[in-house]
Amino acid sequence: MTAVKNYLVGAHYRIKSTQWAWKDTKDEGDQYELYKRMYQLSRASVKKFLEGEYTEICFQDEIEYIGQQAKLGWKYLRELWHKEPCNMFVLGPDCSMIRPTKIFGEFNEFRMFNWTDPKTHNGNNPWNYKIDNYFNGDMMYFPHTMDPKLWDMHDELAQDWAVDNTTKTWGNDQIVANKMFWSQNIPWEQAHRPDLFYQAQWIPWAPIEQMNEWNKYDSRAAHIIHWHGSRDVQLRLAIMTQINHVLGVPEYDGILQ
Repeated sequence: MTAVKNYLVGAHYRIKSTQWAWKDTKDEGDQYELYKRMYQLSRASVKKFLEGEYTEICFQDEIEYIGQQAKLGWKYLRELWHKEPCNMFVLGPDCSMIRPTKIFGEFNEFRMFNWTDPKTHNGNNPWNYKIDNYFNGDMMYFPHTMDPKLWDMHDELAQDWAVDNTTKTWGNDQIVANKMFWSQNIPWEQAHRPDLFYQAQWIPWAPIEQMNEWNKYDSRAAHIIHWHGSRDVQLRLAIMTQINHVLGVPEYDGILQ
């Protein structure tokens, strides 16, 4: 019997254009170096708290603009999943793991975990899909036991997946992922897991009580915090640095140096 491998998967791309769909990042510092440091902070926290044996993978490439990264990432994920029996835990670089956490072997289906902002997809371009509970794609789990037909569903939906550098293409991959996830008919009480994936998109501008109400969960009991780094990468870096210091997280010693 072939052993099933566990992979912690992330990505770090060198993006030539400073135009990020809705904003120009040219005055925000070197995005490649800033996000590399964010990735290192994230993975250092994961190494301290993620339970089980796993191998770290970081997809790396050079692309013209940010809209291309998601489509390229899904290509790499599909290839890895079909290469060998494996479980893939996909986590964005702007996420801090803050307590011991079990992911591998905990789910048999493809999983997303919590809302994004806004919570409902309103049917705007590129597809007229209304998604009542629109989940965030910065944390996903692809078990070896998931229905392989979901990859066919992805390929069909992604045929018209534009990668133009505009706001219309931002989140295309997240829309596809949501269609895949909700097609599995997972009950809401199992589907919504803010305990595993707490959203902190308004921190520090909003009080924590407001974020707790939005998540329907207390941040003090959460396992992973998603800081939404694209909203202010340098501020998020400072927060993640402080969190790791308080929690006694050692410096990163992984594959992205």
